[in-house]
Amino acid sequence: MCKIQDMKNFKKYFLFICILFLFPFILSGCTVSEEKVSEYERIVSDADLLIKGKEYSLALDKLNDATEIIPSRVDAFERIVGIFTVKNKPEDAAKVIEESGGQLSQSDKAKLYTLVGDAYYNLGEFDKAVTNYQLALGMSDKDMSASLGCAKAYLQIGQIEKAKDLLEKTYEGDMAIESNLLLSYIQALSDTNKAEEILKSVEPGDKWREAYTKWNEVLGSLNDDELFNAAKLGKEYVDRGYPYLAIALLEPKLSKMEEYADGLYILGKAYYENGDYRKSIGVLQDISTLGDLNQYIYWVLARDYYQLNDINSSIAYYDSAISYGASQAHFAMYKEYLDILMKENLTEKALEVMRSAEKIFTDTWVPLYYVKIYSLRDDSEKFTYYANKVSYEDLDDSEKAEFLYSKGSYLIKKSKLDEAQEVLDVFWELNQYDPRYNLLVAEISIKDNDFEKAKEYAKKAIEYDLKGVVSKEAQTLLAQID
Repeated sequence: MCKIQDMKNFKKYFLFICILFLFPFILSGCTVSEEKVSEYERIVSDADLLIKGKEYSLALDKLNDATEIIPSRVDAFERIVGIFTVKNKPEDAAKVIEESGGQLSQSDKAKLYTLVGDAYYNLGEFDKAVTNYQLALGMSDKDMSASLGCAKAYLQIGQIEKAKDLLEKTYEGDMAIESNLLLSYIQALSDTNKAEEILKSVEPGDKWREAYTKWNEVLGSLNDDELFNAAKLGKEYVDRGYPYLAIALLEPKLSKMEEYADGLYILGKAYYENGDYRKSIGVLQDISTLGDLNQYIYWVLARDYYQLNDINSSIAYYDSAISYGASQAHFAMYKEYLDILMKENLTEKALEVMRSAEKIFTDTWVPLYYVKIYSLRDDSEKFTYYANKVSYEDLDDSEKAEFLYSKGSYLIKKSKLDEAQEVLDVFWELNQYDPRYNLLVAEISIKDNDFEKAKEYAKKAIEYDLKGVVSKEAQTLLAQID
């Protein structure tokens, strides 16, 4: 009996000794060495510098190395997702998360999917935004950024009750203020008094004060006129970027608004902003009004037809909008119309529109647009005349970049390389990361037979081109070199 007891005691001591012996090795497999942590942080720091310099491809290489060193840390993944977001490639960001495996915690993955949801939301792809927000919420229902983002996306696709359920959660800080404003928007669809109570239940703070003040003014301006009230509320919904709320409010009243142009215009504009171009046309094209509203009705119709690839109808409505606007025509409408005409290479029509514009506007953009048009028309005399009329110092930075790109491109095309280089020197000082600057350097390098430099700067143009401004031209140039 004693021998049995001694054997049991021996086994216990032996097991205890084994655990003591193996514990350091087990622990070393679960923790990351200081050396690896230091290397990881150095690489991420290097990537941050590359991101600051807009060297996104090199930064991605660094960050991918970091994820292999410590795959359980989210820092590098956040930056990778951020790069793909900046480059408008949320699908690539989502793929990175999917391929991260089980190393990241659920809460970290939720954070990343929320960033992807935000990216899709900003691109107007609201269904995809909802999908990614739901993935985030499925991994962490306490991710309030995902909850608020999903609510906003639901509002954009007409799922108002689902949005309301999410907005009624408990938020903190700016998210609490924004969610309260959105709840007030929703409540105003059925009860404006209740909407006003909700609005006044929260102190907005500096960030949201302007939106709260404007909404409070709208609610305070309502009267007993149902259609007037609906148009007032609908306009604010559209102005704040929630066209579906305007549709939800005004569409049921459509039969009552046959003679109410203001309400029809807001509904038509809401349809346009929501991407329902044919519905917008159906509402707007038969409006009969003698007021100043005509300019804006025809402007929306022109946009509708352009989105439907009917350039002739679009031009007709832009012309009508300009005609009705007369001396009060909006400068943004002129510039939008001219941009379309130049994109479609309808430069003769663009000059016709410019002749109307210069009778109304004396702004710096007028000679700038002449420069762009005559560059397309390859008219050296007129190009030089209007380029000399541009007051460079009076332009804002965006206009300066446009002018330098147009002038540089034209001079390179004409093989006036010394003058072109002077333009490029000014462009570099303005913004060396502008993809248009880098494309021009690539083009002038080809003229100088420096093909390696041309390849380098064509690739930079693509790297820095976050909005697809010159990527197609840069890729064509690269193909010619290769």
